[in-house]
Amino acid sequence: MPGPNPATITRVRICPNCDGFATAAVTSGARHRDGTRLLLHVDCGTCHGTGTVPLRPRLTAADVEVAA
Repeated sequence: MPGPNPATITRVRICPNCDGFATAAVTSGARHRDGTRLLLHVDCGTCHGTGTVPLRPRLTAADVEVAA
């Protein structure tokens, strides 16, 4: 019986600092000659502009490493 594909296991998670929105456009207050704003594109310092961070290994009570 055809159905949806099973969920894939990923080894990354969304960055907790930027919630996946890794780059922000910030206005500097200055304007170009045509009147448009000068924007600075700033990357998240935690994920360095990727929006994701690798999973950290989680230890159980028996000190066995499991995927988090």
